[in-house]
Amino acid sequence: MNRKTRVSRCLLVTGILCLCLTLGTTCKKKDLPPNAPSIPSGPTSGRKGDSLRFSTVAEDPDGDSVAVRFDWGDSTMSDWSALVPSRDSVVMTHAWQRLGSHSITAQARDEKETASVWSGGHQLTVASFSVTFGGTGDDVGNSVQQTSDGGYIIAGYTTSKGAGGADVWLIKTDESGNEAWDRTFGGAGDDYGYSVQQTLDGGYIIAGSTNSYGVGYDDVWLIKTDASGGQVWERTFGALYEDEGHSVQQTADGGYIIAGHTDSYNSRPGGMWLVKADSLGNEVWDKTFGRAGTDAGNSVQQTSDGGYVVAGSSVRVPGTDAIGLLKTDASGNKTWDTTFGGAGWAWGYTVHQTSDGGYIVVGATVLNGGLNEDVYLIKTDAAGNKVWDKTFGGVYGELGESVLAMPDGGYIIAGCTASKGAGGADVWLIKTDESGNEVWDRTLGGENNDDGHSVQQTSDGGYVITGRTAAPFSANADVLLIKTDADGN
Repeated sequence: MNRKTRVSRCLLVTGILCLCLTLGTTCKKKDLPPNAPSIPSGPTSGRKGDSLRFSTVAEDPDGDSVAVRFDWGDSTMSDWSALVPSRDSVVMTHAWQRLGSHSITAQARDEKETASVWSGGHQLTVASFSVTFGGTGDDVGNSVQQTSDGGYIIAGYTTSKGAGGADVWLIKTDESGNEAWDRTFGGAGDDYGYSVQQTLDGGYIIAGSTNSYGVGYDDVWLIKTDASGGQVWERTFGALYEDEGHSVQQTADGGYIIAGHTDSYNSRPGGMWLVKADSLGNEVWDKTFGRAGTDAGNSVQQTSDGGYVVAGSSVRVPGTDAIGLLKTDASGNKTWDTTFGGAGWAWGYTVHQTSDGGYIVVGATVLNGGLNEDVYLIKTDAAGNKVWDKTFGGVYGELGESVLAMPDGGYIIAGCTASKGAGGADVWLIKTDESGNEVWDRTLGGENNDDGHSVQQTSDGGYVITGRTAAPFSANADVLLIKTDADGN
């Protein structure tokens, strides 16, 4: 650089300095915004309502202190944190109230309130929840189904509300388990809901029993509602003694098939009762099956040939119960029946036809010489012959109350266990392979006594379970609704 150039640059700097002094200011370096914070770190899955913990780090090029906020990906945003030194970690927690996938991002600003751009996103899936419904009385969920809008419908009973005694209770929730509405049905007596299904018109069909209406001590009660749970019609079936409807399904012709128990139309102490109704609930035919066959029908399904399969309990010899499996034709005439169980006791709760034309049955059994029940899973061929059976249990009592065949060929079982879990009884969810071998199991519950009565697979591959939860030594319970992810978490 020659002397002339150096003089010119010196004059330029001197001029700028003079200008600054003339304006009464000092020339300063421009404040730079913080860099984008690191992608938030934390869990990738969680349960609705649980507080989950996430952290991020932000750096300021000027070394300024920084504050951070999080966008939780559910239309909510945290407040700004307190200022922390540049490069220090900031931790916050948040509880999501709706299921779904959420992208969590972070933004920083320095002490001069100059903000950064947003960070990249951390993906969180909230796919599970556990909620209860109830009051000061005894409230129980017996049946659950995912509805066409992605929510859930629960049928059971309540003594906390309604007309008196126990009333049928119908609860509709959204996809996150938040109650949309509830309805009670009943009178001055005790009325119970045992089974519910969404019907083709978007309404619901409920089967149970009523002591408030009908002609006998208890009658089978069939209730049809609209999509909002308003009663469209109701029908009772029964006579002088105790009659109950345990399971209902809409049939291919738009009518309904009901399985239950009757003391009125068979040799007492009763037998299995199958009732076919038309689309308006009017009886088309009914069939009873007595002590030589299935004595109580707990589950019914229309089969691929247009007939019906029923699972329940059967008295083989006085004082000894076995799992009973009954197959009928489309008119309710018996095709075959069979029983399962050893020298001990056994009860059947749910049956489903499998893709090979056979059947899967779940229940409970007390093995020879045993004192407590085990979950009992039976696979049969199309003629009801046993292909294999499996038991699941521990040193205390277990029940298998609901089973479904899975798309992968395996099975999912819901019930309860007293042998494992957090304490007392817990909901027990068991996944098996196509041969009935356990793939995994989950206990769901806390310090209360919890029981799973019904399970369904959900559209996201997870599972929804309803049942009951009660504090130890309490006679009153709340309806329990649990949604898990595909791995039962």
